[in-house]
Amino acid sequence: MLGRSRFLSFPMVMGAVIIGVVSGKAIFGPPLDEYWKKKLEEEAAAKETGTSTTSST
Repeated sequence: MLGRSRFLSFPMVMGAVIIGVVSGKAIFGPPLDEYWKKKLEEEAAAKETGTSTTSST
């Protein structure tokens, strides 16, 4: 197998990478954006409650 004379060409590999990235963003983009938005809101709420509980104690 190491002596193969023909490997995948660079343009073919780059085309596959671009197609993969574009389709991945189309499939997983909206759910990931929603997840990170929710995660940031939870962290902000936890930080807010964490500082208020420590200052009142």
